Amino acid sequence: MLDGICKCPACNSECTRPERDGHWRAERADPMIPRGMDIDGLQAELERLRCEVKALEQRAQAAEAQAALYQGVFEHLPVPSALYGADGVLVDINRRNREILAVPSKDAMVGKHNMYEDPVAMAGGYTAHFDQVIRSGGGVIMAPTAYNTADAGLERTEDRTVWTETRMSAADVGDARYVIGINLDVTDRMRAQQAYQDSTAFVTALVEHAPSAVYVKDLNGRYALVNRHFERLMGLSRDAVLGRADRDVMPSELAEAFAQSERQVIATEAPLVKEEQLLLEGRVHSFVTNRFPLLDSRGRLHAVCGISVEVTESRAAEAEAQRLQDEIIHLQEARLRALSTPLLPIARGVVVMPLIGNIDAPRAQQVLEILLAGIVAHQASMVILDVTGVPTIDAQVASALVRTARAVNLLGAQVLLTGIQPAIARTLVELGADLGGLLVRSTLDSGIAYALTPRPGRRAGTLPPRP
Repeated sequence: MLDGICKCPACNSECTRPERDGHWRAERADPMIPRGMDIDGLQAELERLRCEVKALEQRAQAAEAQAALYQGVFEHLPVPSALYGADGVLVDINRRNREILAVPSKDAMVGKHNMYEDPVAMAGGYTAHFDQVIRSGGGVIMAPTAYNTADAGLERTEDRTVWTETRMSAADVGDARYVIGINLDVTDRMRAQQAYQDSTAFVTALVEHAPSAVYVKDLNGRYALVNRHFERLMGLSRDAVLGRADRDVMPSELAEAFAQSERQVIATEAPLVKEEQLLLEGRVHSFVTNRFPLLDSRGRLHAVCGISVEVTESRAAEAEAQRLQDEIIHLQEARLRALSTPLLPIARGVVVMPLIGNIDAPRAQQVLEILLAGIVAHQASMVILDVTGVPTIDAQVASALVRTARAVNLLGAQVLLTGIQPAIARTLVELGADLGGLLVRSTLDSGIAYALTPRPGRRAGTLPPRP
């Protein structure tokens, strides 16, 4: 026994009583003190425990700092993110996601929003995908979905509609399973896509309902697009045309003519406007076709577009208008000829033709024709040709006048020439014009007086006796 404590002779342990087997069973005086440990040992153990506690505190602080770092990173991620528990309850939501959903704070949603209880989430397919991730432990990517914050049943700073592309992935932490959701804001992309679709639909409708034949061919001459008017005009469905070349659906000569024009557009990369004729339903139709190159986004030629406008009716109208114009011009010319070479009966058997303006060969022929016809019509014996209004007379005109006088004499009449100006007289003398057979008077008045004066064998204003 030492200091009132007995030692077991078998195990040298501190005991208070022996057992039947002769060993003493240890009974510690203080259960907090390790067996066989003295004061120094106690102090060493205490120091060790203090070090462990300090190390645990440091690790706890590091874990708290790391958790705060992760929380800060999660909060400030530029990607809208949320964390849900397996029960569907929202555990956390970062700032960017709250901005998209117009939620003022975490408190408005964390612990309150339940994926399994949100009618908007269920209607939009979010709940079904969430449940799939919970069950499978995998991930899903949802198609872009419109999300109207006014229908979500959450506190928010504003009501608006956004488009999000949601991605969900399972995260197992210990025995618990969570779902990480990322909501990519694709509102601008969806609006741009919708604008593009609207623009495409507008252009498609414009081409489809255009009153002209519109088509597009690739660089190998195969049809890539035709509109309704093309189908009606050519009598071919687009199913019979698309993917085929002209040689597959048209006569060879016509196909070669079209191909040649398109090769020119491809070679020059410039528009080509050409009028063409097609035999359709037994009738020739005229078209003005504008072929032009189509370039891709990098400015490279990738197709040829053609727009054919039928001008059959307009060409017919133009031809008719030209015919009417020619007829009007002809009538006007005849009227002008009649006005420029009038034949005026002034007494029985006497007619006067005043000439005004220059006289060329066609007009001299016209004078002759009108005089001869007028002599017969009026039974004239005297024809007065007044050249007062004629500025010049050349050899050709003088010769024409002589021929006219001779032709008139053959009909039994006589030509009286009046109004010869001094300049014209000088010209006639210089030209040596033979005016034999022509009566000449200086003025129209003297010529009329002469024609109306009675002479032997003929009364004034009467026909001379016929042989």
